[in-house]
Amino acid sequence: MVQVIENVLKGQNKAENALKPSKPPYHPKKAYTYLKRRLNPEYEGGVKRLPFESCLLTTNGTKKKASFQPENGQKDVREVHIKTRPKWHTDLMEWEIDQTSGEMHPKGVYTSDDFKCSNGKKIKALDKFCKKYQPLYRSRKVSLFFLTFTRANYASLKWNTMSKLVIKYFKRLGIEVRGHIWTAEISDDLHWHYHVCVSTSRVDFRETGIPPSLKFDALWGQRTEIDFVKKNVRHYMAKYFAKCNSREIVHSSYGISRKLK
Repeated sequence: MVQVIENVLKGQNKAENALKPSKPPYHPKKAYTYLKRRLNPEYEGGVKRLPFESCLLTTNGTKKKASFQPENGQKDVREVHIKTRPKWHTDLMEWEIDQTSGEMHPKGVYTSDDFKCSNGKKIKALDKFCKKYQPLYRSRKVSLFFLTFTRANYASLKWNTMSKLVIKYFKRLGIEVRGHIWTAEISDDLHWHYHVCVSTSRVDFRETGIPPSLKFDALWGQRTEIDFVKKNVRHYMAKYFAKCNSREIVHSSYGISRKLK
C-alpha cells in the first residue's frame, strides 16, 4: 500500500510542478500511507451545466440528466454537467524516510483529491509520449502536429469519432501516424475544447503549407486549429495536462495511443 500511494503522489507532484521553472529542487525520500477518504462538502455547489447537442449524447445517464425540451423549429439541446471542484478528498500520512537507517518519521497529513490523482495519471501519460518522441523530433525523424478542437458541446461529432477521423485523414495522405495523445480542457468560463498532438513520419510542408484535408472545421462543425510543434512538445502540452479546474462528469479527460511506434 505504501509503495502504491507513493507512486501516485509522484505523478500528482509532477502535475502540480509542470508549469513551474524546471529547477530540480532536492526532496528527501518520502512515503505515504492511507488514512481516510471524505466527501467534499463544496462539490455539489461547484457542479455547472452546459448545453449539449443531442447528436453527441453517448450514455443513458446523460439523457436522464437532460432538462431541455425542444419546441417547434428548435434544436434538441440538452445538458452536460461539469464539476469544478473535486468530489473526494483523501487524507494520507506523509513519512520521511531516513536513507541511512531506513526509519520512517511522520511529517504530517497530506490531503489529495480526485483532481490531483487524475492529473497525476495524465502527466504520466504525457511523460511517456514525450520520452518517446522528443528525441526523435530533435533528430528530425518525426514531425509533431498540434491540433485544437473548440466548443466540444456544440460539435457535429462525438470526440471518439473525431479523434479516429484525424488519424484516418493523415493516413489518407500517405503519412504514417506513429502515435497521438489528447486531453480535454474546460476553461474557467466553461469553454470545453480538446488539444491533440499527433506524431507522424517526417513531412515537409514548407512549400505547400498544411493540406486543406488536415483542417477539420467542416467535420467538427466548430473552429479547429492545426500547426507544427516547434522546439519542444512538452511545452505545448504540459499546461493543458496540468490544469485541474474542471471536468466533464461522463466523458474521459485524456487518451493516448496504445502503441507508440
